[in-house]
Amino acid sequence: MESSPSSPSFNNRALPSRTIPVIILSSLLLAVIYLVVFPNNLNLHDVVFASSSCSNDDATTSSGHLSDAAKQQQPVDVRIFLGVLTTPYAYERRALLRLAYSLQPRPTRAVIDVRFVFCDLEKEEDRVLVSMEIIAHGDILILNCTENMDEGKTYDYFAAVPKLFSDEPYDYVGKTDDDTHYRLAALADTLRDKPRESLYHGFLNPCHADRKTQYMSGMGYIVSWDIAAWISATEELRHERGFEDSLFGWWVRKAGKFKNVYGEEPRMYDYWDREMAVEVNCFRHELMADTVAVHKLKDRLKWARTLNFFNATQGLRPSKMYDINRLKSDMYHV
Repeated sequence: MESSPSSPSFNNRALPSRTIPVIILSSLLLAVIYLVVFPNNLNLHDVVFASSSCSNDDATTSSGHLSDAAKQQQPVDVRIFLGVLTTPYAYERRALLRLAYSLQPRPTRAVIDVRFVFCDLEKEEDRVLVSMEIIAHGDILILNCTENMDEGKTYDYFAAVPKLFSDEPYDYVGKTDDDTHYRLAALADTLRDKPRESLYHGFLNPCHADRKTQYMSGMGYIVSWDIAAWISATEELRHERGFEDSLFGWWVRKAGKFKNVYGEEPRMYDYWDREMAVEVNCFRHELMADTVAVHKLKDRLKWARTLNFFNATQGLRPSKMYDINRLKSDMYHV
């Protein structure tokens, strides 16, 4: 049966000789495209992520540091879960912390998951607005408790994390406050070669006291996974009350794990500048380059001066839409 003119069939026709080279070239072009776009077992996601993370083809950036893409390819040798204990209504502080942490240099060979931690949502507006935050950022952990201080929130946090991540444990679990700024790369480097068991890391308080009575200051402390797991499995701790940071130090001793204790003073400290009416002491001093964490950032100016000291705005590019530089002569007289 002959094919109709409107439905042409090429089954019985020979292709013109000039068409064959075109087909070969087209096939070669398709092969090249697949090799470029899908070099890793046809995995497009890795290529897109790498291309959006760096602006040149080298493993290092123009400043000589490893690019984010190169860091992604390095093996991870330390994993940390860092919970920022805060309150549902502290929206501005969470927004500021997200900016501060997102603009930090990415730690090398480390995963540090920063999550905001608070208790159940009691207000209608928080249930809506926090839900929007979770959709946008996915960085919030809500505990089954009533918001409190020294009434069990620290226990609820450390008890929850090992249960939530039992299938893929972290090396360390940390707790900090929303007026503390951790420098994540420095934290990772500090912990990288430390023991993975019976570790208790932070700022030892009170200063110069006997080690038998010291505990890690609430500005931030890190414990190894086994300590968090012991707390999670020890239900009797739920009912113990007292100043929570001191109480936590007692729990570490009670578990028999007050062994690998590392105080990071003077690299962890409370904020201080010359305009303050208080003196420098063993836990409060000027900003320093080798900082692990700064505490007592209670207002925007302290945050601004701290982030400026650590060059948080160095990625700001010139634009006709603003001229930030003309304001610098009036800023940061610390």
